[in-house]
Parts: sequence; structure tokens; C-alpha cells
Amino acid sequence: MAGLINIGLTGILGHQAALNTTGNNITNANTPGYSRQEVQFETQSAQRTGAGSIGTGVSITNIRRLANEYLTQQVREDTSLFGEQEALNSELSRLDNLLGGETTGLSNALNNFFASLQNAAEDPASLPQRQLVLSEAQQVVNRFEALNQEFIQQRESVKTQMEQGVKDANTLLKSIAQLNLAISESPGLAQGREPNELLDKRDEKLRELSELVNISVVQAEGSQVNVSLRNGQALVVGDRAAQLGTRDNAEDPTRLEFTLTTGGRTLNVDSQVNGGKLGGLRRFESEALQPAFAELGRVAIALSETLNHQHEIGMDLEGDLGGLFFSDINSQAAQRGRVIANTNNGAPRDAQLAVQIIDSSQLPAGSWSLRFG
Repeated sequence: MAGLINIGLTGILGHQAALNTTGNNITNANTPGYSRQEVQFETQSAQRTGAGSIGTGVSITNIRRLANEYLTQQVREDTSLFGEQEALNSELSRLDNLLGGETTGLSNALNNFFASLQNAAEDPASLPQRQLVLSEAQQVVNRFEALNQEFIQQRESVKTQMEQGVKDANTLLKSIAQLNLAISESPGLAQGREPNELLDKRDEKLRELSELVNISVVQAEGSQVNVSLRNGQALVVGDRAAQLGTRDNAEDPTRLEFTLTTGGRTLNVDSQVNGGKLGGLRRFESEALQPAFAELGRVAIALSETLNHQHEIGMDLEGDLGGLFFSDINSQAAQRGRVIANTNNGAPRDAQLAVQIIDSSQLPAGSWSLRFG
């Protein structure tokens, strides 16, 4: 009788644990990072008798975490892609609205300016028409300056987001390293009993990290994981975490570049930060914002040179040849402002250079690096 009661008791206790696990699954249905769990049963060792073996009930061997590593990795990759595209869409929309807006773009100001020129050409002796040309020209100048300032503000906003993203990534890297240590020291790990809650927390931290940058995750001993950038540069190895950082770019101090500090060494990993919010911001800065700066400058230079040339061959009310209408595009300050010295330059290779534009129609937008062998 006692044996029958014990057998029944094992069943009651075992299925009570299963019901508790099911209840826990339901309760955590909306918990970020939670993985469903199930109870695994095993027949207890039978009691040997002369007539054969008699069962002694059931026991719980493990509470298994229902997580598929392949699907988890796919979620991380899709999260990284979404983070990149979301950052790109947000910044590109802001830039598009700025350039395409009637009150912020160049189109209206240029159209009004050219219309005033046409009217002045039809009645060159009219002082009001001449004054209108000057007024509309000033509006064009103001619009160029306003766009340039807006570009600068957006660039600073992107840099601030990069710096904050790096701080968030470092916090996650430290948490992942700490969770690696806690998991490897978990009781029962050697017997295959994994700490489900700690594994869930680590996977959620990895997913959050993938929102910021594209990562590769590899299983290691003791149920730990090693985390690296997609090119293989280590971010977390066991319970040790590297530190991401930012610094001014040596070739262009207005830009930031990403660094990685590990083992006392700081490496430039700017080209290796892809995907996620950080990768999206980096792509926007290099593929959209920098070209926008360059194209805005190219339009301003072409407009200035063309109008200056035409104005110089015209005549004023006294019959004298005209001078420059806009500022000289090849003033000493303008020529020197086109060259940014690399911060790594040192004597005797620290000469101050200048660039003179001979024909603006042949000027492509972009930037170039000049190196002396």
C-alpha cells in the first residue's frame, strides 16, 4: 500500500511541477526575451522482485527551455537590419524634408532670383528692379547659409546618437560578459540542467545589442557565448568585454570614427561597424550627409562663378564694367578653407595647402585625400 501511495505521490508532484511551469509560461507570455519551458519526465528505477520489475513512479529529469538557436540568430539578424533601416529612414526623411521643402529648399529662392534678373534685364534702368535683384540675391545667400547650418545641426545630431549608441552597446557588452560568468557557475550545469532564466536574459541582451550593430554569436565552453563583429573582431570573450568608443577622424575632425579597446590596445573599427542603428547612422553620414554637403557647396560655387563672370562683362548705369556680384570663389580664405590638414601630420610635412578652382563646370562633388610619399 505504501508503494502505491508513493507512486501516486510522484505523479502528483511531477504533474504539479508541470502545471506550475505551464502557469509560468502563460504569465510570462508578454515578457521580453522569455522562452517557453516544458517539464521532461523519466520513469524512476524499477524495484526488482523475483517475479520481475515493479515500477516506482515518475521523476522530473529536466525543465527544458524551448529555444531554437537558428531562429534566435535569425531574429538577431533581422533586428540588426531593421535597426539600420530605421535609422536610415529617420535621417534621410529629415534631410529630404529639408531639401524638398518650399520654405527650406533652394528651388523657390533660385526661381525668384532668376525671375528678378529677367525683369531687370527687360528694364535695366529701373532702380526698383535692380534693388529687387539685390534683395533676391541676398535671399539666395541666406538660404544657402541656412541649409548649411541645418546640415551641421543634423551632423551633430548623428554624432550625438553615435556616442549614445556606443555607451548603450558597452553597457550591454558588460551585461553579456557578467551573464556568461553567472551561467558558467550555475549549479547543475555539468548535469545538463541549464539556468533558463539567465539564458533568456543573455539572449535578450544579445538581441538588444543587435539593434545597435550587426554581431556574430558563437557557443563556447560552459554554455558561454563569444560575441564579435561580423568580420570577427571580438566584443565579448567569456566573461571579458571589450569597449567600443568614438573619436574624431584624423582626416576630417567633423566626423566620428568607431574604435574598439581590448587588451590595452585601441583599434579603428569604423569600417567594420555595419548593421543596426550605429551602422545605419554611419551609412547615412558617409552616403547621404557628406554628399549633400559637397553638392550644396558645388551648386554655390557654380552659381557664384557663373554670375560673377556674367556680371563682370556687363555694365552699370554709368557705363562702367561690372565687378564681382557674389564673393570671390578663389579668395585666399576660400582656397585655404578647402583643405583640412590630417591631425597626424607633423613637421616637416605640415605645410598649409590651398585649392584654386579654375573651371567650376568641371568640379565634381566629393572629397579627396592628398598624400606625399
